[in-house]
Amino acid sequence: MSRRPTAAELREQRKKRREQQQNSETAGAAGSEAPAAAVAVIDEPVGKVIAQGRAEPMMRVQDLPSVVDAPEDLTGPLSAEEAERWEVCQRSFQQFREAWWVAARALEISLRGRLWRADYPTAKDFIADVTGGMSTSNAYRQIAGAKIAEIVAGQGAIEQESNDQSRMRDSAQDSAEPPKDQPQSLVISQRAAEAFTPIHKDYGPETAADMYRVVAEVTGKDTVSGKMITGIVQQIPRKAEEELDRDELLDRTRKLAQDDGKREQQQEHDPLKVFTRYVDDARKFANSTEGMAAAYAQAEAANPEAAKKLAKKLQRHMKKATHNFPNV
Repeated sequence: MSRRPTAAELREQRKKRREQQQNSETAGAAGSEAPAAAVAVIDEPVGKVIAQGRAEPMMRVQDLPSVVDAPEDLTGPLSAEEAERWEVCQRSFQQFREAWWVAARALEISLRGRLWRADYPTAKDFIADVTGGMSTSNAYRQIAGAKIAEIVAGQGAIEQESNDQSRMRDSAQDSAEPPKDQPQSLVISQRAAEAFTPIHKDYGPETAADMYRVVAEVTGKDTVSGKMITGIVQQIPRKAEEELDRDELLDRTRKLAQDDGKREQQQEHDPLKVFTRYVDDARKFANSTEGMAAAYAQAEAANPEAAKKLAKKLQRHMKKATHNFPNV
């Protein structure tokens, strides 16, 4: 029985194929004059990538501005330079939030189109390599979660292509104004989206997205925790056990969210719970002070006057904290 190639060997094989393809294309281009249309394509702006059918800049680490420490007491509106730096950071935040959607969509396209067969013997090997060891079941859970996240975020409906590869169309681009009945755009974490996997399987991604909107409405939050969503989904019967129509499902979701909210309020007012949070904060602070003395010694050697000012400020903070400690 022949040995399966390792992930490293597969990557090396792909690298060699790409080099061979590039050499072949270069040789072909040298033998004939490229038409004007081809030149226009080659001259596309460098650093652009196609995201959801639209050309958008892909943020890289080197695209981020350098770190600038502002005074602790700085307030007021941002300067023009600060506003520009803030805009760049916000773009990177958005890209980070959507990164797992893109990876999940690429997984779905590769799996459903069986594109992985170009470089891998099995789909399982492909998933393990490109995801860093993710199981097949977790990969499909991520794909299902991404579909829900796209709908919740108002990115448009997911349609099925004739070649069995799915894509997303942003219907809002087709008109100057979004539909009046378009749901509010919300934010959902990957954990919360993946927690809806049973609902996605039984009722589809649109229903799962509607459930999330109901929970967000009840809690008054734009983002609902994955823990809360998991707890609610676990209390919804599977379709094989009890089939619910859409209204029944959303009504039950609303009641579960209300009950969960009441429990959270009770816990917030539980005296022991409140005090526990203070103890946890103190533990985190104590653990974070490791190396403080060494850091002060280095700071004092570099700038004695500034280091002593900071040390006095630290003493004031500690004095205030000690004053607030319980008298036991």
